[in-house]
Amino acid sequence: MKRTGAKAWVYLDSFDESKMITCQDVSKLTEPNRWYFIFATGTGSTFPYKGSVIKSPASAQNQISLVAGDMIYPLEAERLCKTSASLSMEEGTVDVSDDCDPGAKILDGIVVISGSLAGFFRYNDNTQDFDPVTDGVLNRFLAIVEDDGQGVYEVKERRNGPAFLLINLNSDAKVGQIEQWLFVPAVISSANTNLGNTDVQNKDISFSKGEGEAVLYKVPKAA
Repeated sequence: MKRTGAKAWVYLDSFDESKMITCQDVSKLTEPNRWYFIFATGTGSTFPYKGSVIKSPASAQNQISLVAGDMIYPLEAERLCKTSASLSMEEGTVDVSDDCDPGAKILDGIVVISGSLAGFFRYNDNTQDFDPVTDGVLNRFLAIVEDDGQGVYEVKERRNGPAFLLINLNSDAKVGQIEQWLFVPAVISSANTNLGNTDVQNKDISFSKGEGEAVLYKVPKAA
């Protein structure tokens, strides 16, 4: 079985420090069937690692209890309706050639991940406001001023912090089948748009892997 790129759905979230969850004095549980980025783990933590994502169990009875030292971030990823997407993974090499073995190379152990995402500016049909993804991408490069027309102004400072990129490679999986997810902690370094009279307003963004671990995550699809 093979699939087209149309079956790969892309989700994007931006980091908001105020949403960080810690154990503090009262034990906390994860919420069912939700993605979390694990920033830190304490002694006796149930989380298997830090620096990447987990998806919490689908059943409410099997949630993970945080311990002192655990720091997790709940992802609220919005779907980015794409026209195209690309992902490049490359490991560098070191030249170890000598006259006994001309042209020999070994891998340097450093994997570089980068890519691009293309889509359109999307407007709410009723309000004409941008959808959260379009707003979020622009806010990475521009401050946003919201004027209610009645003399109240809200300024959202430019926030180009970490981004969390989730790509569901087989969005057509059925309940109980294995979903294949690519996760990349990303930094978004550029955004381009075309505004020609016969062009659709588009957003093309480029990203590279930021701090954290990129993973291929396999999990049964929940109901």
